[in-house]
Amino acid sequence: MNSLASSDVLIDICTQRDYLSPGGACLASNADDVARNVRHLMALARWAHAPTLSCVDVHRVDEMRGLPRPHCIVGTLGQKKLGCTMLPDHAVIDCDNRLCVPLDVLALHQQVILSKHHRDPFTNPKFDRLLTEMPAGRFIIFGVALEASLKLLSLGLLLRGRRVALIHDACAYWNASDADMAIRQLAAKGCDILSTSQWVTQSRAAQSRRRKRPAA
Repeated sequence: MNSLASSDVLIDICTQRDYLSPGGACLASNADDVARNVRHLMALARWAHAPTLSCVDVHRVDEMRGLPRPHCIVGTLGQKKLGCTMLPDHAVIDCDNRLCVPLDVLALHQQVILSKHHRDPFTNPKFDRLLTEMPAGRFIIFGVALEASLKLLSLGLLLRGRRVALIHDACAYWNASDADMAIRQLAAKGCDILSTSQWVTQSRAAQSRRRKRPAA
C-alpha cells in the first residue's frame, strides 16, 4: 500500500442499503445517482489499492421507536453496506468508547469499518483519533448525508488542519437546498469540491506517476 502521508484516503460514510438501495427505509432523494457514483469510486479503490475508512450507522430498535422512518437497525438487511463498498481486505473495529486503535491500521488492511450512533462521526472516539492523528495526504469524502454527517465530518477535518475533498455527486442528501448550502459553506472553508470523474482522473494520473518511478 502506498505511503499514507502522501496518499488520498477515502472516507466512505453510511453507504448503507436503507439510505441508497431501492426500498430502503430512509431512502435519500438522489440515491440512484449516488449509488452509481459510489460504485465507480469503490471500483477504482480496488484497482488502485486506495486506503479506505468507512463508517456505518448502527441503531438499536429502542433508539428508533416512535420515529417515522426507523432505519439502520442492528441485524436488518437495511443496516448493511452496499456490496460494492466492501473491499476484500477489510477489518471491522467495534465502537466501545475507547481510544485504542493502531494509527497504522490502514497499513494492515485496505479498508477499516467503524460505526456511529449519532450524526457526527467524531462521536466515535476511535474514528476521531484516526481522523485526527493518522497520516494522510488528503481525505476524500463521500456517502450519506451531505447536509448532516458529511458536513460535520468535513468541517471537523478542516478545523484539525487536514486536507479535504468532497465528491459532490457521490454525496446523498434528503434536502437539496440544504445540501447546496453545505457545499458552499465547505468550499468557503477551503474544502476541495470534486466530481467523481475528476477524482477518478486525478487518481489514475497519480497511479501512473507512481508506476513510472524508478526503483530505489
